[in-house]
Amino acid sequence: MRLMWKICASLLLLLMQSSFAASSFVEPFEQTTWRSLVGKQKQPALVVFTSVTCMHCPAAIKRLASKRSVIAAHVPLYVVSMDAESNAALLEDPHYSPADRLFLFRGRSQVLQFSVNPEWRGMTPYVGFIDSRGGVSFSLGEPKDALLSDWLRP
Repeated sequence: MRLMWKICASLLLLLMQSSFAASSFVEPFEQTTWRSLVGKQKQPALVVFTSVTCMHCPAAIKRLASKRSVIAAHVPLYVVSMDAESNAALLEDPHYSPADRLFLFRGRSQVLQFSVNPEWRGMTPYVGFIDSRGGVSFSLGEPKDALLSDWLRP
C-alpha cells in the first residue's frame, strides 16, 4: 500500500512539474518580433526582457508568474533573453520554466532596446505590459503590486 502511495505521489509531482514547463523550445527574437507581438495580441500579456547577468530577473519572472495565476484568465508570460549563449542554456535554466514562450535575441542589444522602446537603456529586468487593445506600458525592475493590480484589472 505504501508503494502505491509513493508511485501516485511521484506521478502527481511529475505531472505538476510538466505543466509548469510550458515553453519547450526557444524562438528567435528579431528586430520586428516586438511589433508583431504587440499587434497580434488579443489578450493581455507580460513580456520580461532579461540578461544572464541580471541577478534580479529570476525573482521577477517567478513573481510575475505567480501573480498572473491569481486572476481568472490566463495571462501569457513571455521571456526574452538578450544575451544567452544558446537555446539549450535557456531551456536548461529553471528560472525560465514559467515562461509560456521563450525567446532569444542574437545581436546588438541596443537594436533590441530601440525596437522595443527608444527610451529603454538596457537595464533588466525590463517588463512590458501589453493590454488587449495593443497598448503597452513598461516597468524597469520588478513591478510593484499596485502596478500589476491596475494592469490586470479588467
